[in-house]
Amino acid sequence: MIPSLLRLTIYIASSLLIFCNHPSIVNNGGGGSEVEIVGVIYNQDGPAPRTQVKLIQSNYNPLIMSPIVDSMIDTTDALGRYRFKNISSGQYNVQAVHLSQRTRLLVTGIEVTTDKFIIVSRDTLRKPGSIRLKLSTEAASDGYLSIPGTDITTTVSAGSNEILLDSVPAGTIPEIRYYTADDTVPLIKRNVTVVPSHTTILEGPPVTLKKMELLLNTTVNGAGVQSDIYNFPVLVRLSETNFDFSSAATNGKDITFTNSNNVVLPHEIERWNSATKQAEIWVKIDTIHGNDSTQSIYLQWGAPSSTDQSNGSAVFDTAAGFQGVWHLSESVTDSSYDATINRYTGTSPDNATPASGTGQIGNCRIFNGTSDFITMNNTSESKLNFPESGYYTVSAWVYLDTFDNSSRCIVSKGYEQYFLRSTYISLNVLSIKPLWEFVEFSETQKWQALNGSASSKQWVFLAGVREGNRQFLYCNGDLIDSTIDKWPNAVSRNTGNNLYIGRFATPVTIPANDGYCFFKGGIDEVRIQSRSLHADWIKLCYMNQRSDDKLIVYKKH
Repeated sequence: MIPSLLRLTIYIASSLLIFCNHPSIVNNGGGGSEVEIVGVIYNQDGPAPRTQVKLIQSNYNPLIMSPIVDSMIDTTDALGRYRFKNISSGQYNVQAVHLSQRTRLLVTGIEVTTDKFIIVSRDTLRKPGSIRLKLSTEAASDGYLSIPGTDITTTVSAGSNEILLDSVPAGTIPEIRYYTADDTVPLIKRNVTVVPSHTTILEGPPVTLKKMELLLNTTVNGAGVQSDIYNFPVLVRLSETNFDFSSAATNGKDITFTNSNNVVLPHEIERWNSATKQAEIWVKIDTIHGNDSTQSIYLQWGAPSSTDQSNGSAVFDTAAGFQGVWHLSESVTDSSYDATINRYTGTSPDNATPASGTGQIGNCRIFNGTSDFITMNNTSESKLNFPESGYYTVSAWVYLDTFDNSSRCIVSKGYEQYFLRSTYISLNVLSIKPLWEFVEFSETQKWQALNGSASSKQWVFLAGVREGNRQFLYCNGDLIDSTIDKWPNAVSRNTGNNLYIGRFATPVTIPANDGYCFFKGGIDEVRIQSRSLHADWIKLCYMNQRSDDKLIVYKKH
């Protein structure tokens, strides 16, 4: 008998060999990345040729979204193989139907990350079943029943008291939703078992979700942002003043967010504390309209047996430029986790671990100014390296404890690469006032610095932007400097350091012996993005994340 590990190795190797030797089955299009998804589909007696395969995003709704594009539809070859190329990161399902036998399958939960080649677990086509939903009362209006992340749906007429969803792949269906025209909150069933050639009867009313509308106000009376913002992580703060924590699961696992078309929005729970009635949640919105007060998203909760949908890498997507995001909300004994799929986890020695405290967004890390720091391991040669005159943004919320005539490092990829800090040094001259400073180091220009007046004992949002040969420093959403000061020196550029929060990788000796420049105070929500963020994006971050959030209006239903 072949050991299981050896069998797995042989299967993976043979799969790779099969696909590499058959370029004719490659599909083009689908998203602009280099990720390929491949798989093999079987009948009961062997490979299943002539099977239509669709790769569908997990939040797809066929009645309100565009039809599935041709590049996301393939037909298996003689060996039952399919392939999709250039797939963007996200969650996907594979839905398949044999073109003559009409047997079907559904594979859910395929996560596309930074892997370049994804092999979907092989599966076997089976006869479909059906689902009959019996309503406790007649439908008051037209609606539809659907399986999210598929094109399996049926319409419902007003007056109906039961609904039949036919041709459903056999197996466990993670979720079905019933929508009516007069209610944006769907009725829902989860983990529905479908048996081949049988009808699954769902008795009694499905769960009615609770709902709260979150109005996004970007007019001058709100966040004051004029342009549309894309792929933006909105911060949602819940408290006892706007949310009943007793009506939701203790860890928030039953919450979901949707837009006005009932499309599910990715979210990440940074903190959920039912005891103190506090929660901070990040929600990815593909487009936030500028100068608008009519756009809404919806928070829904209350479904029993819900699975936790929190997913930081879906919110802070590397395809949208998020290369490192550290909320710094963990306990003292935990590492500092990167919300992106890059997983650049931060650690500290036992004798240099910053404390945990109340931050600008949930909890933060408190640095003692003498020894505390966090190292993001394995980042010396990583996606946090950018070319000279590149395009990137470094941002953080900062609480400087006191002015003490010392330089204090906030976040750094090395003194000879890029960093944010507070300092008293400007153009090699000691300043009489403290400064925030953002620096990019190039081999030819050396240190290229921007600075502006610093403040202590209050939370401040800083963002340093490099845009080719231009550079910008923002404080609390306002541009405070874009005129580059250059510090000439014989030092060479060094990209070999890990990313540090709270100190430099090595002691600073130019223009003075400042040591590691340990930070003293609180640091929260550190981000490194491989995009040059524009002024409205940065302003929206500040206006949404400030304590008196100016973006969201919470409207209970």
